[in-house]
Amino acid sequence: MFLYNSGMTNNAKAFGSALSRIRKEQGFPSAYKFYKTAGGSKSLGLAFVSYWDMERGKKLPKSWRLKEIMAALGIEQNSPRAKELVRAYFKALSGSDELLHVLAERAPADGKLSAREPAEAAVQKILSQHGVNQTLDQWKACARDIVTFMCDYYLDNTTGWVTVRELCEATKFKPEAVKKALKPLAAAKLVELSGDKARSLFEEEMVKALPLTPETAPVRAAVRGHMDTWIKDASRVEAKRLTVRLSKANLDSYREHLGKAVNLASAYSNSNESKQDSAVYLVDAAIYKILPKK
Repeated sequence: MFLYNSGMTNNAKAFGSALSRIRKEQGFPSAYKFYKTAGGSKSLGLAFVSYWDMERGKKLPKSWRLKEIMAALGIEQNSPRAKELVRAYFKALSGSDELLHVLAERAPADGKLSAREPAEAAVQKILSQHGVNQTLDQWKACARDIVTFMCDYYLDNTTGWVTVRELCEATKFKPEAVKKALKPLAAAKLVELSGDKARSLFEEEMVKALPLTPETAPVRAAVRGHMDTWIKDASRVEAKRLTVRLSKANLDSYREHLGKAVNLASAYSNSNESKQDSAVYLVDAAIYKILPKK
């Protein structure tokens, strides 16, 4: 199941150290919390002690399992963290990084991309400091129906106590439905209740998306379905379209930059904003393959 030999101990430890650090940067404070949030042995296909041995530099995973671990961590394949982890992995396998220099990324010829770096670095800092992961059970609780989901969504993006009346005014749901929705949210430790008021326990945090694992697929589908239903009647603020022909490599590169551009919205987010002078927005970037038609 694992590749390991005594001659690569130091490099395996370097890989484990990189994996441990990146796991924390992705919002998982402990190896066990990541393991459980990712779905445990059902999703990762290994016991916790085996994963723990990776972080301790005692074992290396096979390449296909490393890909699954990165997906569970929420790391894009072309991201700097993915590249760092893969480099550490192959250095541990080969015993050096001499051959990896052949694959070193070239700097942009015109230098234009370097202008994005300060903004992207700022966003990564924000996400690493404030990004948190909810448990799978918490996600299941908020995704149980659209009323519960939207109440949780509103509370997550609002600081302080919110009355049932305010929730009804914002969501247009009836008081009985809102009160019913708040109970499972409180039971899952997503919100705190006090009389007819509620507030999110994640109000000043940036909740990260669920990792892409088979076990989380039904919950991710439910979340997507609720949001798709909700935005059918939402007012569109901005929309831009452009049709281009791209190679697979250029598409992957652009997807990486698009993801960073979407995350840049986090730099402008502030749940302390006045409710009268602000609103909750959804930034939803999508790329469609339109030709040739299937």
